[in-house]
Amino acid sequence: MSPDFDDQIPSAAEEQAAEWCWRIADRALTATEQEAFDAWMQADPDHPLLFDEMVTVWKGTDAIAEMPGFLSLRAKALTAMETARDAGAAPPVARRARWYRGIAAMAAALLLAIGGFWSLAGGPDVYGTGIGERRVVRLDDGSRLSLDASTRVSVVYSDDRRALVLERGRAKFEVAKDPLRPFTVRAGRRAVVATGTAFSVELLHNQMRVLLYEGQVAVVEQPSPRTTSRATPRTDPGRQLVPGQELVANLSSGATEVVQAEVGRSLAWEGGRLDFVDEPLASAVERINRYADTPIVIGDAAAGRHLVNGVFDAGDPGSFVTGVTSLFPLAARRADGQIMLVSTESTRAEK
Repeated sequence: MSPDFDDQIPSAAEEQAAEWCWRIADRALTATEQEAFDAWMQADPDHPLLFDEMVTVWKGTDAIAEMPGFLSLRAKALTAMETARDAGAAPPVARRARWYRGIAAMAAALLLAIGGFWSLAGGPDVYGTGIGERRVVRLDDGSRLSLDASTRVSVVYSDDRRALVLERGRAKFEVAKDPLRPFTVRAGRRAVVATGTAFSVELLHNQMRVLLYEGQVAVVEQPSPRTTSRATPRTDPGRQLVPGQELVANLSSGATEVVQAEVGRSLAWEGGRLDFVDEPLASAVERINRYADTPIVIGDAAAGRHLVNGVFDAGDPGSFVTGVTSLFPLAARRADGQIMLVSTESTRAEK
């Protein structure tokens, strides 16, 4: 029979099931904890059933498990539990059991509210830059936002969330510490979750890149409401980064990889320079175009595969065009308000 948390104080086994569910939802178990959990599950035939009751509550939060409001909710509860433990007393079992039950209700409320959140909050604050423009913004909590050229970021702050969306371009985030208000930056189908750290997020044509400078962040994939299965619990905790690592996600396939980054080079754009190391010409051009009044386009696939190395003045796209056409078998065609880079082999084939 399912335990009724609203009408009775849970048994010791029910409380243990709730504690295991809480711990597993919060982080990966250590080897010792995993052994203890396996032993607990096998100790009594009712234990797996009780654990399933608790998992059912967490399944109800699956579609919003990584939302800032829910992360904050968990953070507050964990803080309260740790405070009680430090004081030598556990939270009252009835109240804590109702808390587990209440998570499902809170999750449902958040899920219903998300569609109207922007309008209820009066709309987000939007910060943007035009072509060739860079900007530094100091947010209400003291966090610092550095915008590359042709970048747009929307920001919503509330009592329990700091939710940002990178709509295009690249931005660096230096986050003021506030463990009860997670700082989340969404870009495409992924979100970067932090409390106090420094990182950058960039959107390219088919890539999303996250580079961590200090602290720690998790990069999580946002579930699609149409594909989220309530019968399948979420098991992927996201990719954890350490300083000097960069996550590169393919927006088409969803594939990700984590690579070591040269932090100094990666910050050159803040000083008006673009530093490329074995950068495919196609993505180098995309970054140059943030500063170019006359857009540059790639005329053929072969041209886009050339690897660019060197430091370029972001404010002088013409020098970039001159440089790559002198280094590679490329020609620059100017027409229709743009500059097209084409392989010279392609040019000869047309004649």
